[in-house]
Amino acid sequence: MRRNIFIGIIVAIPILICLILSIIQASHQDDWKKRTTPLPEETRELLCSNFGIPPEDSLCSANKEIYAVDFLRIILDTFRPYEEYETDSSEAATYDDVEKMLGSFKYQCGPDVHQADGLTYFSCSYDLRGDREFVMTFLYTYPEKAVMRIMSTSLVYDY
Repeated sequence: MRRNIFIGIIVAIPILICLILSIIQASHQDDWKKRTTPLPEETRELLCSNFGIPPEDSLCSANKEIYAVDFLRIILDTFRPYEEYETDSSEAATYDDVEKMLGSFKYQCGPDVHQADGLTYFSCSYDLRGDREFVMTFLYTYPEKAVMRIMSTSLVYDY
């Protein structure tokens, strides 16, 4: 009898822990929205124009709240960082391409980084909202200036 109770407890504890963790995750899912606000209409209009998104697209609609993270998939698909898309660096966008479309949102660039394997790159960070909540950092190879990687400071993955 004691053995059955012991086995029941051993089985119940992990299930209870998983249930508690699921509840905690669900209750904090939209916390990032408390730290930022939707993009202003002017910003959405500029991004939609720069990326050639039609006005009837949900990203460009004035009657829906759109956050900076909502543009992430468009940005990734437009600039195609060669590491993520597993392509040749010559097929990726360049620093100049990014500057044409996102240059007004740039707030800093870092110095060149020289790795032991011979790779040299530099980074620039862009913030569509200007509140430093959702920052995209682009890594560019040097001297080609090809988009190697796009990273985000936000842990929002529902795009």
